[in-house]
Amino acid sequence: MLLDLVDKKIEQSQSPLTFMTEGNNWDRYLAINGKKAFHIGNVCGTCEFFFERMEGANTSVNPQDVAETLNSGITKLHPDFLSSLEKIIPRGEYRVLLLRIAPTLVTPGDNNDYFTHEQVSLWGVDEFWGMPHFPKTEYYRLEQRVISDGQGMFEFLIPTFPHNWLDDNRVDEYVTGFQQDKKPTAVALSVLDIKGPADWEGDLEIWEHLCLAHYLIDGHHKVYAAANSGKELTLVSFLAVNQGVASKEDIDKFLETLREV
Repeated sequence: MLLDLVDKKIEQSQSPLTFMTEGNNWDRYLAINGKKAFHIGNVCGTCEFFFERMEGANTSVNPQDVAETLNSGITKLHPDFLSSLEKIIPRGEYRVLLLRIAPTLVTPGDNNDYFTHEQVSLWGVDEFWGMPHFPKTEYYRLEQRVISDGQGMFEFLIPTFPHNWLDDNRVDEYVTGFQQDKKPTAVALSVLDIKGPADWEGDLEIWEHLCLAHYLIDGHHKVYAAANSGKELTLVSFLAVNQGVASKEDIDKFLETLREV
């Protein structure tokens, strides 16, 4: 659920995060400290949506100036808060979203895995590999629903590192907080891709996937604790306007649907 929305243009940044492209700008990547952390898909609108963890995904990016505020949780995107938080965000144009989320942890190949179910239903298995896409990471599913005739929304939260790297004591602290009805806030750098095959077989309810991918940069312990506890938390999402397979008009229309929930 969308709780708040602010437009933001970041012109100066010393963030360790960067967007990168290769192959005549065909393939897109998110890098940390200059090393590719995630392959975040290609620019083809009829190709499958995907993400894939790479060797550079081995650290989080901690916004120390607002750590206490994030741990307490926010209900509004205040200017002073965003000014401090934007230090860890790369330069660019953003729609900054405050979302309430209920994460479900997914292991590739399980019953909730997008890549072995919804994606295969629309695109089939990869013609070269002969199997579904393997993202090389666990991830969280968030909201999923039909937006309009033929369009479906799929929302993902992708951690920078797996849950077995987390500190169990910190996870337990957040679990206790959730039991006391606390709602901390995590932070993500996000991309919207609108994907649909040029043709398909069968009678399908959904033939275009609007895939909102949040790459988690702070709040790994909070999110894992929330998933374990079946609780909600909030997420500050810096949705990059110019990095996805979606126009500004597409993004604005998509955000309007989030407001309607």
